[in-house]
Amino acid sequence: MNKVDEMFIEDLEEILKQDWELDNRAKWLDGTQTKTKRIIQSVNRYDLSEGFPIMGLREINWKLPIDEIIWIMIKQSNNIKDLNSKIWNSWANENGDIEKAYGYQIAKPTMGHQSQMHYAINEIKTNPTSRRIMINMFSAEEQQTKANESLVECAYALHLSVKNGKLDMTLIQRSGDFLTAAGAGGWNVVQYAFLQHAIAKECGLEAGILLHVVQDLHLYNKHTEQAAELIKRYAEDTSELNTKVQIKISDKPFFELTADDVELIGYEPKGKIDKLDVAI
Repeated sequence: MNKVDEMFIEDLEEILKQDWELDNRAKWLDGTQTKTKRIIQSVNRYDLSEGFPIMGLREINWKLPIDEIIWIMIKQSNNIKDLNSKIWNSWANENGDIEKAYGYQIAKPTMGHQSQMHYAINEIKTNPTSRRIMINMFSAEEQQTKANESLVECAYALHLSVKNGKLDMTLIQRSGDFLTAAGAGGWNVVQYAFLQHAIAKECGLEAGILLHVVQDLHLYNKHTEQAAELIKRYAEDTSELNTKVQIKISDKPFFELTADDVELIGYEPKGKIDKLDVAI
């Protein structure tokens, strides 16, 4: 097991102590109401110099979250035809767009630069002591134009800082489905840890601390069997804690990267879990 697995189980056990609450928005595909157990203001800290933060208790198809963050931050698209997975299909309109979300927000011209990402990278390179290196995908004005209110971005804000040759990053997330995406070492952590490494490499820096803040971290009622299986795997694992996974990114420029330019070295997960239903 690794340190990320320990963080994951600690959060899961805290969530399971909570009471079930009716969800006020999401429903299952069969139309039934969802319930969640949730904790508020979850904070996890990953030192990327110690290894890549991906959990080993279950297999993460890591190229998919990396492909999604490339779709958002590099392709700056909100059309599912530019994405190599089907995770956003249920939210797309007839043209394949997911309203004015994610990549649409990143692509906005910022501070004289063609996009928020171009602005952030230029600041890191030319003004590294700046305290204004931020990216934000939440637009209060444009939320009103969205036909589907569920398209309010979950992971929506980044703060980046440079000190002592390292790039540190804080990821702010308003809401997180624990098993599907937001748990320690899961989908969201994998994609933003990759992004931090990729930006650092582009700017001639080392990747430092990734701080992940989730305001509402929750477990859905149809995910309890998978949660129990992961707790069992953790209890049966007597190996010492280690963080052996490393990431390797090709030397291509940042805005030319694809998921095929990324390699995880030493990733040996314990196997998959049953498919997770997704609340929409």
